[in-house]
Amino acid sequence: METDTLFYKLFKRHPGSFFRLAGLDIKGKYEFESITTKTTEKRFDGFLKDAYGTGPNVFSEFQGWDDSKIYWRFFREVFTYYEQTDTDRPFVAVLLFTNKKYDPGECPVSCKPPHRFIRLYLPDCLKKLGKKAGELTVLKPLMLPRKEHLPRAVTDWKAEIRSLELPENKIKELEDLLIYAILQRFSKLTREEVEKMIEMTPIEKTVVGQELIQIGMERGEEKGERKGIEKGMRKGKLIGEIRLAQRILKRPVISEKKLSEKSLRKLKDIKKEMESELYRE
Repeated sequence: METDTLFYKLFKRHPGSFFRLAGLDIKGKYEFESITTKTTEKRFDGFLKDAYGTGPNVFSEFQGWDDSKIYWRFFREVFTYYEQTDTDRPFVAVLLFTNKKYDPGECPVSCKPPHRFIRLYLPDCLKKLGKKAGELTVLKPLMLPRKEHLPRAVTDWKAEIRSLELPENKIKELEDLLIYAILQRFSKLTREEVEKMIEMTPIEKTVVGQELIQIGMERGEEKGERKGIEKGMRKGKLIGEIRLAQRILKRPVISEKKLSEKSLRKLKDIKKEMESELYRE
């Protein structure tokens, strides 16, 4: 599985998310890049250097295939980097396996403070983050066990990405990386199929949408309406859908109280307008 490009693009745009994935509490303004050590012409998957020159050097390797010499090769390049530069900063070496089965065993190299070695397994990292993965949501397709789970999962991933407080162009970048990850995991799918799956899924099919709709329905049941509970449930469902669409489109979210004061016809008109704008996105 060729995932190096995915990791590079993600962490190049969002270097702070690498520290979140690795569970590292490192301060500073870091930039993510790929560097080559001259003697071996080996390129690191990722190198993070503090722009202010105070934090540790962070080396990363993303391993998604069998390599019995991965530990020796990784540390050889770390040591070669220090041999070829004048830096005396401590290092943090992070080896991330996309699956535990690719780990050949115990690391034969030991590190003493202030240097650190961290071995990670991507599924464990993402499981810890749960629905708070943020930009790291784009890596979740790599962990999906079966293609049959994809349609439902895609709606949830898109909702998580759309909920981030980022400019629209950044959201689009993450959605594009999500498509890339899906294609890496399920190579028989076409990009057109994945794009259609992401863009055309009704918002009410997402887990978040279902929760808001349920809340709206419960509120509608509680308030009732002069024409009966059935109308209240319809209004509650519409209110949940409208508020979800407003969140995704980064619009001010109208309070439930104000929406409940509008007629059923007006709520339907608002929903129709929201959906047309959402699918243009």
